[in-house]
Amino acid sequence: MELVWLEDFLEIVAARNFSTAAAARNISQSAFSRRIKSLETWVGADLIDRSTYPVRLTAAGEMFLPRAQELARDIYRLRTDCRNLGGTTQAPLNFAALHTLAIYFFPEWFGSLGTPAQAQRSSMHAGDFLECIEQLSLGKSDFALVYDHPQGLPVLEAGPFESQKVGTDRLIPVSGTDAAGQPLYPMDRPDSDTPIPYLAYTWNDGYLGKLIGLILSRRKKPLNLTTVYQSSMAEGLKQMAVAGHGIAWVPRICVQGELERGALVQIGDPAMALDIEIRLFRRSGYRGREGEEVWARLADANAGPPPVTDSSSPLPRPALPSVAGSR
Repeated sequence: MELVWLEDFLEIVAARNFSTAAAARNISQSAFSRRIKSLETWVGADLIDRSTYPVRLTAAGEMFLPRAQELARDIYRLRTDCRNLGGTTQAPLNFAALHTLAIYFFPEWFGSLGTPAQAQRSSMHAGDFLECIEQLSLGKSDFALVYDHPQGLPVLEAGPFESQKVGTDRLIPVSGTDAAGQPLYPMDRPDSDTPIPYLAYTWNDGYLGKLIGLILSRRKKPLNLTTVYQSSMAEGLKQMAVAGHGIAWVPRICVQGELERGALVQIGDPAMALDIEIRLFRRSGYRGREGEEVWARLADANAGPPPVTDSSSPLPRPALPSVAGSR
């Protein structure tokens, strides 16, 4: 028996779909199916019931699963112990994150995990929402750090993924300011027929764009917005707003400093803002010792009582939450 067969078996258990599992393992579906069949031949019994969709485990598969998970953990634990004994540096944890979270949230949050995470090597791929999904789906990243809202795109929630809440943020509309500190482009003004220059997200970062559409649907009278600039990065929209080119909806975490200095001001009534969660996603199933340690520490931190927060107050410094959030 080969270790790769065990890993394939754990992947199909998580995905319950051969094509999805094969993509995650970066091999063709036919090659993946042959490896699962080789494992079943070695075991001497069918482990996967292929007559259902999604596929499910046979009685033998149910019996085999916990021991397969244990074997995989033991093998990786043995490798880690040997590497530590020999002074070999452990492999890095690979993260994919939205640009905003990679810049303003990840560094302090990752440090807050404490030992052994502080000593853990890591790498970061910063991109838009769809890039983060692709990185996680193809197994190029161990974790994806993204914004999440119940009425957002249900892409990650619908796949073979699990998540934990690691923080909160607020999507707010902002405008640059004049010499008196007043907004250059207030939302509610007498000349409501005058178009408001709008700094928008590009179509490929449709997640925040969808949430902005949800916010705008709350208004009884539509805003007269005219798009003058587009970017996939909230940081780019923020800088354009500071320069006075229009209004933008951006996560509060990335504009906190500008709000405090008066370079930007939040505009609109409270209904024009939206609370959003920061969630860490991973593929279901065992993902290696280092990743399991990070996941376990988050689960432990999430087990405490919920904190008392005021969503209208400045965003707190990133820290491990105490609100349970796995799904």
